[in-house]
Amino acid sequence: MPTPIRTLDNMSKHLTKAEIAEREAAEAQQMPARKLKKPKLITQDKAALKHWNRIVRDMQGLDILDVLDTDALAIYCAKLARRDDLQAQYLAWRDRYDEDPVNATLKVMIGLSDSLQSVERDVLSYANKLGLTPESRARLAKRLAEQDEDDPDGDLFA
Repeated sequence: MPTPIRTLDNMSKHLTKAEIAEREAAEAQQMPARKLKKPKLITQDKAALKHWNRIVRDMQGLDILDVLDTDALAIYCAKLARRDDLQAQYLAWRDRYDEDPVNATLKVMIGLSDSLQSVERDVLSYANKLGLTPESRARLAKRLAEQDEDDPDGDLFA
């Protein structure tokens, strides 16, 4: 996440006319809106696309995700779709096991359960890296707070 530009009005450092002109030019440039482009992985999978749209909409005001995060977010959404699919399969096999407890059914259920746990671990790992978990958001907030702490002597050596 890029550091926001300090505005000229908030600076306490004495600047030359050339430095003031450079600062004014830098302030005039606006950061482009961060519109995340959907990768092919997402556009071809309706379930993953549903997760993508929900996450992008929910995180719109947080300004955490960047254009460089699109691939990681796409994989995360694909993993969420895979998790949903495995969960549905597991529940279907569980209902079948209640009707007819056969060893083959039990083996399939155990395999689905293992796959589901693996995908859930991956989902949690990606969510943590993308700032989607409470722990990762707290870590980001702490980092931002540390950056915002103004050093009273900070303008002496800049």
